[in-house]
Amino acid sequence: MALIKEIEFVISKNTSSISLTGNYCFLDCKHCGGHYLNNMARIKDIEDLVKKGFTSFLISGGLLPDGKVPVSLFEDTLYNLKNKYNLKYNVHTGYVDEKDIHALKKLANTVSFDLVGDQQTVKEVYEKLDFEKIWDSFELLVKNDFVVKPHITIGLNKGEFSHEVKAIEKLKKFGDRIDEIIFLVFIPTIGAKFYSYQPPKVDEVVSFLSKVRKDFPGKKLTLGCMHPKGKYREELQTNLLGIVNKIVQPIGKVIEKAERENYRISYSYECCAFPSYEMGDRMGSGTKGG
Repeated sequence: MALIKEIEFVISKNTSSISLTGNYCFLDCKHCGGHYLNNMARIKDIEDLVKKGFTSFLISGGLLPDGKVPVSLFEDTLYNLKNKYNLKYNVHTGYVDEKDIHALKKLANTVSFDLVGDQQTVKEVYEKLDFEKIWDSFELLVKNDFVVKPHITIGLNKGEFSHEVKAIEKLKKFGDRIDEIIFLVFIPTIGAKFYSYQPPKVDEVVSFLSKVRKDFPGKKLTLGCMHPKGKYREELQTNLLGIVNKIVQPIGKVIEKAERENYRISYSYECCAFPSYEMGDRMGSGTKGG
């Protein structure tokens, strides 16, 4: 497999995350336990965050008993803020049906959607979600011409490979309607039921993404922000140079390696799910991530 000699480093300093449900999530998923909701801002904070320089927002939150992030409940407020400050929204939805399309058309510059490749993994991780409804929702978004960025978490079920290959196989039928796949890696999270399990081995993740690259030679592959820190992150990012198109929150050593090896480097500063219409300076002149 020929290496890709260009890389986009995403340092998402201009995007903040908003939880529409506070720290509440009906599911209490085994890999997350609602932990990440605690670090997200609330809708009332958007104007203050705009004053601090944020230009875009991940609109997310926990899921309600209906399996949705309640975007429609906040449609008017979000729409008014979007227009007032010329904001961009990446909306994380949960289930979607026809009733949600109108609100999303008004609000979403892009839609992030978590995909799981088989029913067994859905049952073991999420318990209360339905495999078919996940994929029906995703297909509805694609059919309505949203810019949809599928997210696949590698090692979602206790850090082991289970659903990932099946998710990729199901994505193939969407062809060119999906231009980018964002990959996350399981993080043992304090307070979550899966905390005691380890992330998948780096070489297994790299091997899997190498296979995905062969299957999708013309599609953008992105290593998203959610992957373990420390030595694991350094090893993973280093080994994915030449395989993925984008790396989020790159560490300095990986940027330096890309510079030494004469990669064509670009930088962007908002959530990786946004299309990269505007890039930073080329050839290593951007800010280094830590």
